[in-house]
Amino acid sequence: MDKIDRNNQSGEQTHTNSPKNGDTRVILTHEVESKGVFDLVRKDGTQISISGQCHTLYEIEEEYEDGEWCGGLDNREEVDFFYLTGYEKGFSYDVSDIYKFFEFGLTLDWEWNGSCYGLSGIEDDDDYETSLKKWKDYKSKFPRVTSKEQFEIIKY
Repeated sequence: MDKIDRNNQSGEQTHTNSPKNGDTRVILTHEVESKGVFDLVRKDGTQISISGQCHTLYEIEEEYEDGEWCGGLDNREEVDFFYLTGYEKGFSYDVSDIYKFFEFGLTLDWEWNGSCYGLSGIEDDDDYETSLKKWKDYKSKFPRVTSKEQFEIIKY
């Protein structure tokens, strides 16, 4: 992508971006850890797993080099995150909600085995503000968990 031209409805050019080597930008990306569970042992000794899908919004600083934008893991920072009780459905929660609704020992382990990107609709060429709005709109689709019964629990 060497040049981006944007036009308004009348066809007039409103924005031109011709990056050069060494230029930098900050973008947002939405990453998902899916097929996840929190494993815990309850105080009565029973083991359960709480299903979850972790959604994280990262801010990434990229540098333009040899015709493309490049960013590394050391140039990214977590901006926001939440868990869902189901896969693209259910209720949002965070780790504090698990402590609030479940009594368990010292160990709470998160494991996942799938990943995907862009479920919030953030596109590669979206600017920062557009990406942030898409993230907020996506996150607001899922009501906050209010009871233990709203979690998806796997009993052993």
